[in-house]
Amino acid sequence: MTNKNKKTIAGIGGPAGPSKQSKQKSEDSQDYSSFKTVLFYCMLIVFLPVITFFLMKAVVLDGFFDMSEVKVNTFSAVGAVVSLHIALGLYIYRAYFGAASSKAPKED
Repeated sequence: MTNKNKKTIAGIGGPAGPSKQSKQKSEDSQDYSSFKTVLFYCMLIVFLPVITFFLMKAVVLDGFFDMSEVKVNTFSAVGAVVSLHIALGLYIYRAYFGAASSKAPKED
């Protein structure tokens, strides 16, 4: 067996195998964590304004105040826009300040 064959055989199941596998698991874990974070903020950005609109319309404005339908819809829409801006602000804050602390040094 030549040295070339020994390197090839060692590369398949030798000492380099487990470290590559653990590195891959670590990268998969980081990818899954990033996916969960982005999915959470996407759902927040999509559903929070819709929920805010209908809750403000049905519960708060129609329930407690005697307003016309146009005013109720207008104030509900303003509340939905405000909640959208809050959700976007949270996402931007997380992306700007959260990414600096979770960065790992890159290995080439």
